[in-house]
Amino acid sequence: MRDELRRHQSLGQEEPQIKFNETPFDSVFDVGDELGSGQFAVVRKVVKKATGEEFAAKFIKKRRYATSRRGVTRANIEREVSVLRTVGGHSNVIELHEVYETPSDVILVLEL
Repeated sequence: MRDELRRHQSLGQEEPQIKFNETPFDSVFDVGDELGSGQFAVVRKVVKKATGEEFAAKFIKKRRYATSRRGVTRANIEREVSVLRTVGGHSNVIELHEVYETPSDVILVLEL
């Protein structure tokens, strides 16, 4: 596991892009109240329409342009997803269930 984390921390190494689910998020989940927010993300309570299961969804604003200081780079979002997948299943780490992508956001569906 450490080697996997080190690989993601190495500088100058191009990582292949991870393909995220592009199904319209609103067709799968009902979006509820805001649970928290930060500079580049908002976390909301969501309910999966098919099952009624409740999750937390982290809506991360994507950086539109390489020169922009607003939003999060694709590489940093992919790194967060990769780390969550690598350490998933540990009792002290929040579980990542699904990842969706819209033109403006990447949405991490997490345990509530």
